[in-house]
Amino acid sequence: MRIALINPSVPKSLKKENLGLAYLSACLQRDGHQTRIIDEIAGQDVETGLDEFRPDIVGISFMTMYALRAYEITDRIKKERGLTVVMGGAHPTAMPEEALAHADCVIRGEAEWSFPQAISSGKLEGIIEPSVPPELDAIPEPRRDQLNLDLYAEAGEEIAGYSYRTLGIITSRGCPFVCNYCINSKRETKLRFHSPERVVEEIRYLVDRHHIESIAFFDELMATDIDRFRAICEAMIASGLHHLKWECQIHARRIRPDVLQLMKRAGCVQVTIGFESGSQRMLDRMVKHSTVDANMEAARNIHEAGLRVRGCFIIGTPGETVEDVELTRRFIRDAKIDFASLHYLTPYPGTALFDEFREEILESGITWDKFTAGDPDTFNCNKSMPPELQKRLFLKLSARQAFRNYTWPEMIKRAIRNPRHAVHVVSNMM
Repeated sequence: MRIALINPSVPKSLKKENLGLAYLSACLQRDGHQTRIIDEIAGQDVETGLDEFRPDIVGISFMTMYALRAYEITDRIKKERGLTVVMGGAHPTAMPEEALAHADCVIRGEAEWSFPQAISSGKLEGIIEPSVPPELDAIPEPRRDQLNLDLYAEAGEEIAGYSYRTLGIITSRGCPFVCNYCINSKRETKLRFHSPERVVEEIRYLVDRHHIESIAFFDELMATDIDRFRAICEAMIASGLHHLKWECQIHARRIRPDVLQLMKRAGCVQVTIGFESGSQRMLDRMVKHSTVDANMEAARNIHEAGLRVRGCFIIGTPGETVEDVELTRRFIRDAKIDFASLHYLTPYPGTALFDEFREEILESGITWDKFTAGDPDTFNCNKSMPPELQKRLFLKLSARQAFRNYTWPEMIKRAIRNPRHAVHVVSNMM
């Protein structure tokens, strides 16, 4: 079979390579199929790609913010080409009946095993539940050669306020925590890991083939298995890969001074933690399994190890008040957060939070393209303050942090590249 895999794009697309499609392509090819990834984010035209490749089957994978574009593409493919369309990814997994209205088949969850099995059975129809590999190393290395990696590498990953030639890697799948705004609050598959040897092998490939300066670890959390994480750091040092700069996301409860020192020797320059709020009441509402005091100690330990702290924060949790937002502002200040990423609470399909507000969300008429984690005009989960006040607090705090996240030379360069955004940021501070 000839199978085209489509990565749809929207104006606010994340400029990161879709390794999920690259993994899927590798598994389909191992079963003897021919594949091609058509990547709109990389500027590739879907119609041209389909004309050139002439597939038998089209697969498309997407998150919620891409859903409208994905449906537009697949509706046209089915109407004008009559091809079998298979959908997968985070949004179809959470909303399979909706997605099935635009496709012949929806594969929920991980598709590397399920998609080839469905083709072999001749039953590419309806909703297919996932069949997942028990060991991640059983999955062949992703077909990165089918992605325009030089384009993504040049886009650069911002670490410590600077951009480096960066590409990504996934070393694990899943998370042991159940924060209610995250898909892990409803995840059905267990946490699994690639071996340290496999991780180093993939990093070496990126260094040798694409001359990267930095690695982006796309894992939801890196240090859930401390022994494996230490082994990765030690292997990077032993393999001479510690010249690469990198950051990763770790839960505050997994922060250990001895591991931080090892991370620094392995090339780490910044640690990302989802602190989310400076209010204990809000942390409990999110089911964060952390405390403000523990978060403050984690930030202090990271700084003492000579590393930078990137903190992620959420505005708009149900029940949040002006006072809670002020506690978050103070936490950012007192914890000396080097780079603060602020997000507007977004009740993504597939999360416990979405289930809590499901009927209201679906009746609101708010379109899926608003579900970006940074759009204050998405569905408002918090009724404790007027939406406009909440939006103003979010935009003001975001604007203030934008001036603290970058050096003056970097801010000037960013303003020259995007003057309209710079004016927008300044106006939100007023």
